[in-house]
Amino acid sequence: MPRGSLKSLRKASYDIKSISNDSNNEKDSDDFSSLLPPIFSSILRRQSLAKLHSLTIEAPITKVINIIAAAQQNCPLYIAQALEKVLEILRTTELYSPQFFEGNRMKSDDPLTTDLLGALLSQGPRLTSSTGRRSSNENTATRLAPRPSLPDIAEAPTSLQKLLETEEQWGFDIRLLEEITEKRPLVWLGMTVFARFGAAQILNTDEATLRNWLTLIEANYHSSNSYHNSTHAADVLQSTAYFLSTERLKTFLEPLDEVISLIAAAVHDVDHPGKTSAFIMNSGNDLALLYNDLSVLESHHAAFTFKLTLSDPRVNIFKNLDGNTYKVVRQSVIDMVLATEMTKHFEHLSKFVNVFTKPLLKEAAASGCGGGGGGSGADGGTLDVTPVTPTEPDISTLITSDNVILVKRMLIKCADVSNPTRPLKLCVEWANRIAEEYFRQTEEEIARGLPVVMPMFDRKSCSIPKSQAGFVDYFVADMYEAWDAFIDVPEVIEHMKYNYDYWKEVDRQGIRTAVYLDSYFVHNPPPNPSVGSRVSHL
Repeated sequence: MPRGSLKSLRKASYDIKSISNDSNNEKDSDDFSSLLPPIFSSILRRQSLAKLHSLTIEAPITKVINIIAAAQQNCPLYIAQALEKVLEILRTTELYSPQFFEGNRMKSDDPLTTDLLGALLSQGPRLTSSTGRRSSNENTATRLAPRPSLPDIAEAPTSLQKLLETEEQWGFDIRLLEEITEKRPLVWLGMTVFARFGAAQILNTDEATLRNWLTLIEANYHSSNSYHNSTHAADVLQSTAYFLSTERLKTFLEPLDEVISLIAAAVHDVDHPGKTSAFIMNSGNDLALLYNDLSVLESHHAAFTFKLTLSDPRVNIFKNLDGNTYKVVRQSVIDMVLATEMTKHFEHLSKFVNVFTKPLLKEAAASGCGGGGGGSGADGGTLDVTPVTPTEPDISTLITSDNVILVKRMLIKCADVSNPTRPLKLCVEWANRIAEEYFRQTEEEIARGLPVVMPMFDRKSCSIPKSQAGFVDYFVADMYEAWDAFIDVPEVIEHMKYNYDYWKEVDRQGIRTAVYLDSYFVHNPPPNPSVGSRVSHL
């Protein structure tokens, strides 16, 4: 039967309802499909199905599913059944999200951890009507003009200069910088870090423009926020610079990538309202309407960054870039800022682990990095501590444009949640600050009659040590272990483990506040910073 045109085929179509509702009517002679023998209709259907399997436009996941389905045809029953479970998983939409929920309930037995996970991994409940609350963009125009430029670093007080000389250390005291600069740490640290990475030369701009830009960005962080302020931005910038200084990332990233990462770190929370995205949506904020409840805060941070930067030539650090380079910078900064959204945490982590960590560990084990398979094992064997000289895997084979994107996402994610991996005094300080911000949100939600996103974060009953331990368990530990396997930051991992044990002990003692107990160090000395002096071998 010759294949007709789309127009001719459509002539033979009918309204199904009209046909089914009039069973006494004779079949229309134009409905030739009803006159075909059953065997012929079956052949036509098979031909259509065959065409589906030979589509030229086919997604990778479709190819994977087809390969697995084909493998099921010629394998033992138990393997076919296992592959069927694999297919069920692949057909879901949340491939990279761990199953924390059973139905509508969180698997965790700790209600505080449940609150924290629920707030960070979901967008929260919505209200059906807008309450007309103040937008984060309101009164933005009053903050567009930068503050007067600061003097050169060489003219800074001696105490500030000495402190900035230590900015390459993981234990850099960001609290002291906040104090000395009177809550303007970002511009001072930013000028130091950007100078070290040659940002002005790479961006083809001058230091005055860069200083004006940093001043403007810092002016648009809210100092009234206990956590999401310019000190947090400076802290993330310092973490980013620390990671960029490792041998692995020096090899993996180009100088422009380094500067892009520093810019993204500095701006990643600009104009943050000190509330979660769920609160923004529940309160009917204009940002939720603007961004359709999708990555609301992160989208605003990225968009507002470029609005500020392009507002005046005196602050436009991109004005001398050629068109193509500017597009690359803009796209990369936006991508990194959006990567800080916690709802995408496990997707980014899973992709990074599959691309980098697992191949590197497998290659390292094959080359002798595994230390001879040490461990007692089920057979009762003893630990093999024979020293070996490992042969580092060849990282150059993994340097592709897509993989560079993955690395930069993981870089800013780790920098953004570095607080639990800092020396304990800094860790405790940050724990108090984020808890205070959550407490304020809960209080405002109750006062305004809004849905309470994290009811367990009640100032009168919340256990900060328990919340910190839960955050490390679910978000920080696995990500930092994968990051360490890639770039080798042993000092950071030592601090993370030490702090985690500290929070567990404080919680065991029934202490609900974030306190620094000197007595703990009598029997538990803190990590020695010298462990971080080990250099990654390539």
